[in-house]
Amino acid sequence: MKEFERMMDELKQLIADERRNLHIEIDHEKLSAFKETISELANIKNEYKSNLSQLRNLTEREVGQFEYSKGGETIHRGYYCPSPIYDLIVGNAKRGRLLKKKPEFGKYSYEYGFDNQDRLIRVRGVNEFTTPISRFDEEYLIYEKDIIYSVEFSNTGEINVVSKCTYNDGNIVKYERSLVIFEEDADLHFEKYYYKNNKLSEVSIFQVTPSIEMYGEQKYTVELNEDEQIVKLVGGSIENGIQEKSVFNFKK
Repeated sequence: MKEFERMMDELKQLIADERRNLHIEIDHEKLSAFKETISELANIKNEYKSNLSQLRNLTEREVGQFEYSKGGETIHRGYYCPSPIYDLIVGNAKRGRLLKKKPEFGKYSYEYGFDNQDRLIRVRGVNEFTTPISRFDEEYLIYEKDIIYSVEFSNTGEINVVSKCTYNDGNIVKYERSLVIFEEDADLHFEKYYYKNNKLSEVSIFQVTPSIEMYGEQKYTVELNEDEQIVKLVGGSIENGIQEKSVFNFKK
């Protein structure tokens, strides 16, 4: 452990030196806020890490309908990923597609369980160890007013990831997701959404690694078609206040 800590200290110093050499500016107030978010998500993990059996039993009674999808294994929650843009800006990140009827085991990637209010409350993902009745990756969604938390259990029953989605007037305004195996080494993917006339107009994205005092920032303006589908993003990474202005067009 001491050797690992020594290596981490050396890595932090190396990155700090490189940051100074490249004149990369870090907003420490922003970084502190990200750390607070990670602590909040780590607390959610600790609250639920021993409650998988209870979550299974409670949710099983609430699930009233199912949907299935194929593909989307490289994106959070597959077809129902909360982020409206993640699959557009990350290479090879696809949502997959919904299937019209219940498929045989082995022919779907995700099973989605909804309650009688049509709320998604459980996601079961298929992995190489899954059998028709066991060893699924499991995600449980917890609704608290305008916030939806989720805890993601691996096929061995351990919580690896916690997420938090915040809504306002039905629109998602924040998407926060953290790999929290160990809080001190946890990272954070953070997206914030802005709206004009109730339509998505701008997105800010942060990829945060507090253990080395670093984060990356991206910002995009959003163009929608008449069906409110994203057809263009303009923007990119921001470094020292200077933003890329790449243009991404999407056929719909």
